Amino acid sequence: MRAILYRNFMLLRPYLIVLMIALIIIPLLMIIPMDNIIKVAIVSVLSVFINVIFMATTYYIFLRIDKNNASNSFLSLPVKQTTVVNAHYLSGLILIVLSQVTLIVYSLSAILFKQDVIDSTFDFSGLYVNMAGNLLTVSLIFPFGEFKRFIKIPLIIWIFIVAVILPNIIKYLDFLLNYVSISSNIFTKFDVPIYLIMSVFLFIVTYMIAIIKAHKNKITI
Repeated sequence: MRAILYRNFMLLRPYLIVLMIALIIIPLLMIIPMDNIIKVAIVSVLSVFINVIFMATTYYIFLRIDKNNASNSFLSLPVKQTTVVNAHYLSGLILIVLSQVTLIVYSLSAILFKQDVIDSTFDFSGLYVNMAGNLLTVSLIFPFGEFKRFIKIPLIIWIFIVAVILPNIIKYLDFLLNYVSISSNIFTKFDVPIYLIMSVFLFIVTYMIAIIKAHKNKITI
């Protein structure tokens, strides 16, 4: 498993470099003499940037694996397919933790810099959507592995799907319920938390399915 994890994170070097630079910027902002309102503006812009580019980092891994034909080399080695599945799911979880920690640091920094200059609150919605998007990415590529089919979708389009289209579709469930005379506004009010819960559930279910497929040697990534 260690070799597969190493490969996955080597393929993610551009993302990891961006993450490292993003974390270095915060202490620099603390020591550089600058108006707090400018610091808050910088942190806010960078937070949006990080949230977007880390919306589907797991998808980027699979794009690189497909481009480099890396799956063929690992599946030709004496490695259990269950190990491959565990490595990919673990890679996804590690990436989610790294991106969430970075976003939390930026959110707390914005609150620290604000003082009385600008109203700033801790908003979990961006964190939830980011987490849900990455969980959903792993879930849809595994084990329905129609790996090659999903990989044909450009990365930017995939990010738009998991960050914009899917969360907004949840809101329309209330419209459907109201259409059949069931009064509801729960999906509109809690659309992002529901999206996250559904993604977590799908992540767990597809992991179990992927392990079953791995025991039957049907994993292709």
